[in-house]
Amino acid sequence: MTLRIVLAGEATAASRELAAILAGNGYEVDFVSLAEVLGEGFSIPDLMIVLDESPETYDAVHRLKSQEAFKEVPLIVTLDQFEAGAAARALESGADEFLVQPFRAAEVLARVAVLLKLQDDRRLLVASQEEFNLIFHQTPQPLFLCDRQGGSYTLNPTLARLLGYGPKGDLNLPLATADLLYGPEDQERLRQILCREGEVKHIKVHLKSREGKAVPVLLNDVALPSSGTEVHGFKVEPVGSPSTLKKALRGLVEHLLPSARDYLALLQLTPLLGGRYEKIKKLGQGSFGEVWLVVDTEEMGPQRQYVAKIPFLKAANVKFKKEAAICERLAPHPGVVGLVNTLEDDGRLILIQEYAAGKTLADMLGEELPRPLVERIVLQLIEVVAHAHRHQVMHRDIKPNNIIIQPDGVLKLLDFGAAKILKDKDISATVVGSRPFMAPEQIMGESERRSDIWAIGVLMYLLYTGELPFYSEVEKLLIDMILEQEPIPPREENPEIPPPLEDIILKCLKKKVEERYPDALALRDDLLRQFPHYGTQTGRWPWIQ
Repeated sequence: MTLRIVLAGEATAASRELAAILAGNGYEVDFVSLAEVLGEGFSIPDLMIVLDESPETYDAVHRLKSQEAFKEVPLIVTLDQFEAGAAARALESGADEFLVQPFRAAEVLARVAVLLKLQDDRRLLVASQEEFNLIFHQTPQPLFLCDRQGGSYTLNPTLARLLGYGPKGDLNLPLATADLLYGPEDQERLRQILCREGEVKHIKVHLKSREGKAVPVLLNDVALPSSGTEVHGFKVEPVGSPSTLKKALRGLVEHLLPSARDYLALLQLTPLLGGRYEKIKKLGQGSFGEVWLVVDTEEMGPQRQYVAKIPFLKAANVKFKKEAAICERLAPHPGVVGLVNTLEDDGRLILIQEYAAGKTLADMLGEELPRPLVERIVLQLIEVVAHAHRHQVMHRDIKPNNIIIQPDGVLKLLDFGAAKILKDKDISATVVGSRPFMAPEQIMGESERRSDIWAIGVLMYLLYTGELPFYSEVEKLLIDMILEQEPIPPREENPEIPPPLEDIILKCLKKKVEERYPDALALRDDLLRQFPHYGTQTGRWPWIQ
């Protein structure tokens, strides 16, 4: 479709040159007088250029822009020469842009193209706003009702529209199961939902569109207290990722029509990681990615919550792949978080892991922990690290925030993201870990198995004394303390610690790696040799009443 541009004013040599530039780029160009433009019956163009002839030009522009028909028509005023006052008067009178003689083709075409593009955008927004009002202000969220047997489905207008049915009566209600649910798996899943007791949230099924295509959605219960137990209501949330067009429209709205943001928010699709896992709550983030609590929308059983580790960038995929390999190597073990799935989403490798509910050891340190609980924590930590060492894996970031104590008392060691599989060499030339729990060699970039022993020693010291063996708010001083100072003997902080246990803790904290336990297996064996009932439910030390 050819766009029409009107030049209002006298056809001079300069204005004919301007017309030639526009016509040469495919626009339809007409010359008219200002009197014709202001008269009745004038055909509204796509863009207007008013040729500056006299001071009356600005009054004419103002009169044009005051008319309803011209309010949205892009308007340019030409100037014989650039003069700041003249340009300001042109814009103040209502012009959208100005052009200065002599006319240069590149500048003319660029300014005209920008104004026409903005005009198209404004029209799109007006149409969109009207459609959004129709859909979202006059109808509720998509939902359907059905009987307990699942043989009769009634859709509200919004859901009918989502599935491609129009308002002209082309949807015969109620629908049968085969008309609403896409396939046998979806029909069986909804049957299970209708049979189960309790609340239904975040369950994915595929509905069938009018054209017979699958429409993935999440189902959530709708309370229907007046409908009786035989009628169920389900709220429907479309799932997927927004298209490029919708992303562009969102940016356009935010730039030109902020008041329409609420409408766009209602158009948002619910994204699912890998088309399956829905984000519920952000649990934290690190240098390479973030951690989310997610729900498996395809799982019907009681265990539906998992943890998703999501890299910020695709460049971290290699690191996440290594962590997945370590989790697989260490599975199964009660102290290791299990790897449930790996998936690719937007080019990023995402790890889906077992969700370990409970409190971190960091959260528990503010409480006074019973000695039997301390023993069980220490022994379980040593056991899981020994399991990792037995499989040639060193953790390298053992600290209270990476230890979960579940309600049943089972310990989980989290975050093997800093872990490393040991091969021919025992030493890793990488600085990782958390400063107060880092061994001297780890600070120097040469961590090994016995760096994990040091971290266990720090935690034991902390659990039995309430203090860290080395600590300073100033990082340089902390590093100097770890590298050069000996720790205060634990019994000076807590005289109730038996001497053999103090010896074990201090052996874990030896500066020279060769003087520590070679691995967690040796540490466990020595601890149980000295204290055979350590960590058992019935085992008690003499000073525990």
